[in-house]
Amino acid sequence: MTELTDRRRELLTRLLARKAAATAIPPVPRTGEPLECSHEQRRIWLAAQATPDAAPPNVTLGLALTGELDLHRLSVARTALVSRHEALRTRYTAVDGLPHQVIRPVQPVPLELLDLTGLPEEEALRLARAAAGERFDLERGPLLRLTVYRLGPREHRLFLACHHIAGDGGSVALMAAELAALYSGADLPPPPSVQYADYAAWSLARAAERVPGRLPYWRDRLAGIEPLFPRVPPARGGSATAVVRAGREVVDGLRGGGPVTPFAALLAAYLVLLHRLSGRGDLVVGTVTSGRARRELEPVAGCFINLVPLRVRVPDGFPALLARVREAVAGALAAEIPFDALVSGLGGHRLPGVHPSFQAAFVHRDDPEPPPGWTGLSARVWEHEVDDASFDLGLTATPRGGEYELALTGRLARFTPAELADHARTLLAILHAPDA
Repeated sequence: MTELTDRRRELLTRLLARKAAATAIPPVPRTGEPLECSHEQRRIWLAAQATPDAAPPNVTLGLALTGELDLHRLSVARTALVSRHEALRTRYTAVDGLPHQVIRPVQPVPLELLDLTGLPEEEALRLARAAAGERFDLERGPLLRLTVYRLGPREHRLFLACHHIAGDGGSVALMAAELAALYSGADLPPPPSVQYADYAAWSLARAAERVPGRLPYWRDRLAGIEPLFPRVPPARGGSATAVVRAGREVVDGLRGGGPVTPFAALLAAYLVLLHRLSGRGDLVVGTVTSGRARRELEPVAGCFINLVPLRVRVPDGFPALLARVREAVAGALAAEIPFDALVSGLGGHRLPGVHPSFQAAFVHRDDPEPPPGWTGLSARVWEHEVDDASFDLGLTATPRGGEYELALTGRLARFTPAELADHARTLLAILHAPDA
């Protein structure tokens, strides 16, 4: 009986291995020729070519490091980090009007050190905010910058900035964790066997299968939408951000004790704000999803986020709105396709100064945590604020301990800083009394 059981277990193991091999992301031959970009990369590249201000902002992370920082060790760790991830040493070139990836060999990567000894920390913060908005050269690279601001012998601020085509929020968190491990001499697993170029080819093939069947949903769902706000010049005035904070218990109160996520509750409150600002009851808000659903993609650096439009007609009463938000989210996720395929599939002309499909966005982020393992150093997340002018108005919700940080970012061509501050306070009032 034991022998038979062992035999069945062996057969089952082989069957599972075959199934995993059949569904695994296959490697793409590295011949030196340009490789196709993913839909995510295409969207970012095309936006950068057409209207630089409409391209997604750089992805950033700041860390406060206290202790004796070894700059040489940090520089070596950065070079080792880039060698582990092809996306960090990839350049982009146009082939027949579309971007393609060119993976480069590993090169030593210098650090930028700015000595601010004797100056207040606010100066480092000001410089980091300015650095966050600096553009990268996609054809030449590099697409990752590390800057160290020295405030004193034992106080440094480490600032990572990555072009969105090479990474997303999850990627930057991964980079920070691996950088800490490499700096500390910890053993890391071998570089991922699946790299971003492999994902790009696989995801293009998957999208080709899915888009034809799912596009009719979006044509019906987004039919007849109108701009939320009047048009303004696309590259005028930059942006500003107003921040308010709400306790987690306030957000939990919005959920009404039902099967409603904080994402849905905060999005519903944001829709109430947009309804009041625009006077419209038929609203389209964009949000982001992550394509890291597969385990082999968890250790891979690259851009996996997709833009998804959510159309909601605002009813009377917040509970009814919550139900419609849940329905809209479920339908959009079930029919999700790459955003650039959605835009091209819908046809029509993009209005100058108006983001295709939506002008308002909502992003719910994870609580940032400093990576452990900085030998001889203590690390914490260094607060900094990066404005995003990709949309006329955007809300970013970030849980931090026992409260939510709500950052309302608007284009200055549309809103003054004082108006944004007023709107942020209105949002806070809506959170406390959504039906008022």
